[in-house]
Amino acid sequence: MGVSSLLEKLFPSGSGGGSEGPPWIVVGLGNPGAEYRNTRHNVGWWCMDELVRRTGVELNRKRKELRFAETELGGTTVVLAYPRTFMNRSGLALNYLTNRFKTDHDKILIVTDDINLNPGSVRIRKKGGPGGHNGLKSIITTLGTNEFPRVRIGVGNPDSSAEQVDHVLGTFEPETRDLVKAASIRAADAITMIVSGEFENAMNKYNARNNGETSIST
Repeated sequence: MGVSSLLEKLFPSGSGGGSEGPPWIVVGLGNPGAEYRNTRHNVGWWCMDELVRRTGVELNRKRKELRFAETELGGTTVVLAYPRTFMNRSGLALNYLTNRFKTDHDKILIVTDDINLNPGSVRIRKKGGPGGHNGLKSIITTLGTNEFPRVRIGVGNPDSSAEQVDHVLGTFEPETRDLVKAASIRAADAITMIVSGEFENAMNKYNARNNGETSIST
């Protein structure tokens, strides 16, 4: 029996033969509880809600620190996850997922709000610092690196740093909420491209739409 025949016998066409490796892990950052659902800090969950709607998956895997499900997005196996910890402990939820799925950090995609972007903006990066975001700080500490991709959704900046906590835990004006809701849907489109192997194309397409910018952030 030839090598190709043997491989076909071991890994029939369509079985994948495990070649895809560990799944992408997509984590939307937010705070648990109905009182936080519509706040600026929870727009990462808005994007996750859209991904769950598109895939039709049921978040039937629940642990103390997170809810998650395995599904397919853009023809790729992904884990969609919502931490059940508060924002500054987001790394605890991710720690369970990385131990279970053995996914490398370059396939761990974090979806988060960003006060440094105008409301309705979407920014894709392959790596970067926390930018003052406690959820990203926790994840960087857990992973031991800042070299993981993230999709950031702009929620606007408060007038002063003293108002930052109230700002991110506050809700949107109706017009701004519509902008950010639309951005969360675009972010879901971008995530679909990224997990399908089109990272550079996603950055070109979505980063360039922000405030007339044409550069790519890495």
